[in-house]
Amino acid sequence: MKGTARHFELHVAKPDETIPFYKELLGYFEWNVLGEWPGGLGMGDDNNVSLWFMATPDDHRQHPFDRDATGLSHFAIWVDGQEAVDTFVREYMQPHGIAAQFETPRARADFGGSYYQVMFVDPEGLAIEVYHA
Repeated sequence: MKGTARHFELHVAKPDETIPFYKELLGYFEWNVLGEWPGGLGMGDDNNVSLWFMATPDDHRQHPFDRDATGLSHFAIWVDGQEAVDTFVREYMQPHGIAAQFETPRARADFGGSYYQVMFVDPEGLAIEVYHA
């Protein structure tokens, strides 16, 4: 049986920062708002993948996000070419004051062929990768 990932839900400790961050970031990549309410946002691309952001209830905010702990470390957005990665850095990251992390942007021959990436973190500390391969 074949299955396809369609949506992911992320609970956020800083909804007033994180939700607007993702609304603008994913809008840059031409994702559409699927739903929006106080403390929540759903956005999807044209390939039927969506991300849903929900405010973490106060009584469940146990500790700060740790991308090296068990659970989600990062997610990636594929773009069409190395130049598209560099354009994203120039057009989006630099004007928004978003710092590249993990010694990127750079080619990653260890990942195979033409892999090229930039990585940065959201207001929660979750890493985001924009790449071409």
